[in-house]
Amino acid sequence: MEFNIESITSLAARAYLANARKAFGEDGADGIKKLLDAVRSIYQRCPPESLRGTLTVVNGIKSSPLKPLIAVIGTTVSIQDYAGVGSTLFASPPAGHDIVEVCADGTFRHFHSKTNVDPVALANEAVVYRYEGGVDRILAKAFDDVVPKISPVLKSMFATPTLASLESALERYAKEMVLETQCRILAKVWEGGVDGPRLVLVNKPEALMRDSLVQALMLMTRDSSVRPEQNTDETKPVDIRVEWFGSGASALIEVKWLGKSTAKSRSACSVLTYTEYRAPRAQEGANQLADYMDRQVRNSGATAPRGYLVVFDARRQNTKGPNDKLTKEDALHFSAAEIDYNPDHSKSRQDFASPYRFFMKPRESLFLAA
Repeated sequence: MEFNIESITSLAARAYLANARKAFGEDGADGIKKLLDAVRSIYQRCPPESLRGTLTVVNGIKSSPLKPLIAVIGTTVSIQDYAGVGSTLFASPPAGHDIVEVCADGTFRHFHSKTNVDPVALANEAVVYRYEGGVDRILAKAFDDVVPKISPVLKSMFATPTLASLESALERYAKEMVLETQCRILAKVWEGGVDGPRLVLVNKPEALMRDSLVQALMLMTRDSSVRPEQNTDETKPVDIRVEWFGSGASALIEVKWLGKSTAKSRSACSVLTYTEYRAPRAQEGANQLADYMDRQVRNSGATAPRGYLVVFDARRQNTKGPNDKLTKEDALHFSAAEIDYNPDHSKSRQDFASPYRFFMKPRESLFLAA
């Protein structure tokens, strides 16, 4: 589904126009349009997925740049443009509360609070937008309305889906393409082909996995650029970078695999050997991605991306070679075996998503008869 956020914003402004007019007359009607246009523009620089706490945007009915309404709750900082607002919100401490006032001269005033600020109190003298926990609210005096969502993919009704659409695409890709190896590119990762037992991976399968994921994300995400093998600096490549047009959102994706693959023979007479990776390999990938994220922050003036670790899980129990016959118990031993990360960077970092594990099923019709 495609979303025209400008049209949605215009419709929402008209929907809440009557309440704003009842609260503040024509000043309220003008204020609601200005407020929601500002919210949409802010989210183009800092998507709601990147907010670390609540966001309150205020358009004071009688306030001025010299006397902003939010000055009554704390010392404000002047910001000149939307780019500055986006950078400020990206840099805000976690679990806090950001309040932005839209001023008549096109500038902004910002205040960050460790304690929650009641938007109802601000709404006595302003039209107010509040984002908290994925919920959009619009307030004007006694009116306090929750904006209904037209799709669960939208984190906010006033923001183009970016990271949320990526996460939805990753979940679809895992179920529709990876689980039964239904992607033509990914089909090449198995020794013996996709119609074989699907027990052992080919030598160095990661490039095929990356290319398959790149193709899927190109098809499944909108208004985005998906590029393989990007450098976070001059020495450290990351597997995939995703960026959204007209948005400050971006993502770095690191791809790892678990299971057994064939290793290149050192001579024509050597016995076939294998490379095998277990859960610690996923932890290595997580640590590597965390390092990439640190380098990205140090080497780029752009807003920080969000990191995603994607693990293709082809582990089997008691596999010796690609043509083994396994019992169902051994073949599916790792199907529900989630990986315990220590450290779990997604728990300690705002820019690190929870890792994704894509289990790759073996061919059930070739299991050893019980």
